[in-house]
Amino acid sequence: MPSSDIAMIPKVMSIVKVIGPKSILDIGMGNGRYGFLFRECLDWNYGRLDKRDRIIRIDGIDITDSYITDVHRTVYNNIIISDWLKHEPGVPYGLIFMGDVLEHWPDGEWQKALMKARRFSKYTIVVAPNWRGSIAQSDWHGHKHESHEVVLSPPSVGGKCLFASSKMFICAFDNNGSGILEGRDICL
Repeated sequence: MPSSDIAMIPKVMSIVKVIGPKSILDIGMGNGRYGFLFRECLDWNYGRLDKRDRIIRIDGIDITDSYITDVHRTVYNNIIISDWLKHEPGVPYGLIFMGDVLEHWPDGEWQKALMKARRFSKYTIVVAPNWRGSIAQSDWHGHKHESHEVVLSPPSVGGKCLFASSKMFICAFDNNGSGILEGRDICL
């Protein structure tokens, strides 16, 4: 579905604040929640309300335009309708965010999607369900791309596990070796 567990929001936003990216690609934008929160946290909270004043580039990619609303058009600089595995970004990003998206690719494909995200970003954040019951999600209101194809876990995804519960987890990758994910400020 085009949404995710709201309990992850403060955790994700804490990580994003520490990283402080100047550009973000939101893979699988869904309802645009995280794009909105990234924009609020990194631009609007600093008085940059007008599009001309923004300094943070936030792009979003989704496989379908079915969920695109005025919210998306307001917060994202660019909205790309494409399969992430077939899309070639024209620029690298400070952060690529993969919130509740990896589980939609079958085994073998989700690994390619993650590796591609890591190649095109300084940091990559993955938020995913890790409970077996999540695999039961099939097409959602006729959207075939909403079905869950795999059950993931922090060890299968890799990176630094910053949070894990019986339901969800967050892993992050420092693709440029800055060490920022090792600091006390990143602990959740």
